[in-house]
Amino acid sequence: MTWVTQRFLVHKQLDRISVAGGLETQSAVFGDYGGFYVFGLHGRLVSGFGPWSMHSGLSLATGGGAGAPDGDGLMYRFEAGLGRSITSRSRLGITYSILDFPTGDIASKHAALNFSYKLPYQWQSASNSIKIFPGAVSVIGGVFLFDAADASRITDTGKSLYTGVRFTQQIRNTLELDLQLGASAVGSTDGFMDYKAGMTKLFGPGSYQFFLRGQIGSGGGGSVETGGGIATALGGGIRLMERLELSYAFWDAWQTEMQAPLLEVSYRIPFETNFGFVASNFSAEAGKNKLVPVALPLIIGSRWNLKEGLDRNGLAYQPMGSIFLGTKYEAFQGFWFSGETLWAATGGYGAYAEGMFGVYQDVWSCRRSLFGWNASLVAAGGGGIETNKGLALAAGFHYSLKTSSKNRWTIIARKKYFGVDAYNPWVLGVQYEPTFTVLTR
Repeated sequence: MTWVTQRFLVHKQLDRISVAGGLETQSAVFGDYGGFYVFGLHGRLVSGFGPWSMHSGLSLATGGGAGAPDGDGLMYRFEAGLGRSITSRSRLGITYSILDFPTGDIASKHAALNFSYKLPYQWQSASNSIKIFPGAVSVIGGVFLFDAADASRITDTGKSLYTGVRFTQQIRNTLELDLQLGASAVGSTDGFMDYKAGMTKLFGPGSYQFFLRGQIGSGGGGSVETGGGIATALGGGIRLMERLELSYAFWDAWQTEMQAPLLEVSYRIPFETNFGFVASNFSAEAGKNKLVPVALPLIIGSRWNLKEGLDRNGLAYQPMGSIFLGTKYEAFQGFWFSGETLWAATGGYGAYAEGMFGVYQDVWSCRRSLFGWNASLVAAGGGGIETNKGLALAAGFHYSLKTSSKNRWTIIARKKYFGVDAYNPWVLGVQYEPTFTVLTR
């Protein structure tokens, strides 16, 4: 298996070293394990000397899939590396990793090439003049059209509903950079996931614009025949009033005969913020006092699913621990929209993962304590879990303790429902919610 690791890290400069931490994903691209994904946290120490730097780091993550012997899904990795600056924002290096799934049969010691890029975002900006970048976030719904060569579960033809999120930065007047995550929720291939990046080219001014979009990434799971995972998606469509997109894409796995049309409808939310993927001249300067601060809490924690009965393999369900990550956006006082993901870490369900869109509402507060309710729409699959069509509803209550004006610890209890005779566990969780500020206008 050959995989690609992506990390988004926040750096803090100390006297002689810098400390960094953030999110990590791994996705298979070549070999026989398309759909093998790992998601978790990475922390490191960095020491620089001139254009050179050395680092050592630790990853704690979970994942699996594609029939790999991942055990519970829990993974750790020690890494060390040497790098050199090639521009003011980019760095090229080599790393060596020791990786292990302690409850599975996956272990590796390997070297890798490493490319790092400094994003044009400062989470503690000392300047009163801030660069802001145009972008958008899109919520995606669609349908995959499969035939027998595309997935082992399909004998003739089949369909699967697709849902996802696309993050966009405009880097030219008619050119955009995209990052997209998605999954099949209901249909013939529940459990399929993809992760890809690309470009969108717009044509024509005004409220109605045609576009072409090309993306490359990896995908798999849900019995979809993606080989090692690497694939492209090429297509186009029309954008209406800057908000609505209708599009057609052709999803093509490089190592197999899997080729499937994907029909999509997307709702876009344009914005201008000081967060961007790349440093682009297509930006503007604004005084900090003229921008609106938006608090974006991250969610880092663990949830335990408790369920009796038998799974798809005829085995008794075991308590499932997980790594849980996400973010929230406060739409109005005490009411939050959320996007979250869960990956199994204990219980023997290494390939099981969930993606969630949900809400939190803080109903009652007393000093530093907050009580409220929460609910989510869940898309899930993998690990032998009986998820029916892969779509669930979840709802429950939470208690939060504020540790500062921005950060909090939360205890959560909820019930998850996939349908009759499916996996309908009680869920208990603990999560830490540190908050970052993004400036927008």
